[in-house]
Amino acid sequence: MARSVSPPAVLAAAFACALAPAAQARTEAGFHAGYDKLDNNTSSWRNESAFVEHKTDGGSIASLRANATRRFGLEDRQLEGFYGAALSERLRFGVDANASPSHKVLPRAGLGGALQYELSRGWLVHGGARHTRYDAVTVNQLSAGIEHYFGNWGAALHLYNSNAFSENTQTLAARLSRYYGERDRINLILASGREPANIGGTVLVSDVHSVVLTGRHWLKPSLAIDYSVGSTRQGDFYTRTGASLGVVVAF
Repeated sequence: MARSVSPPAVLAAAFACALAPAAQARTEAGFHAGYDKLDNNTSSWRNESAFVEHKTDGGSIASLRANATRRFGLEDRQLEGFYGAALSERLRFGVDANASPSHKVLPRAGLGGALQYELSRGWLVHGGARHTRYDAVTVNQLSAGIEHYFGNWGAALHLYNSNAFSENTQTLAARLSRYYGERDRINLILASGREPANIGGTVLVSDVHSVVLTGRHWLKPSLAIDYSVGSTRQGDFYTRTGASLGVVVAF
């Protein structure tokens, strides 16, 4: 998912989606660019990322992503890694980690893990934990969710509990997905609640309300486009509206 329009809870929802098993062995690489316009006389954001991902016949997934962003006039770089695999026929796990050498607006480092269990055909449950370090505060997050697939549709609901500055806050994220073609998809993600966010280089706890539309459309078997549009209201600080576009090549 593009980083340009997503609050932390939406990104965590995307992490849960990444636990889906691979259908066949393949390697994908891509590049994304995004732009966000902010109100309240706040400077616009710019984001770029490049990634490579490998899926095996056995269902494991490994990916590496490099991010560059400019927010509030500050530039940051970040490296992310993800690995997911099956523990049994019904149980899967995923771990991810990130680090930023500059960490002006992005976290200094983060580590997350999640489990996915198939209750019955089309029904999945998720549980996860995440530890994120900023210069001034550490944010710990727990999550739980349920996911259901029916026909060409999928729906998920996740609850996130974040602890920062000795305060617990909750955010609820819902996702509705439509699958079409052989590998095409479009997702609508809604998030609402209260969570920690880095605003101008300072981590603050604020309300968040977000709507994001993302998708991937394959133009041919080896070439696809990724896209996202969305808007996030971050407390009384700003409303952020943006979009991103990317290209994906499969090998």
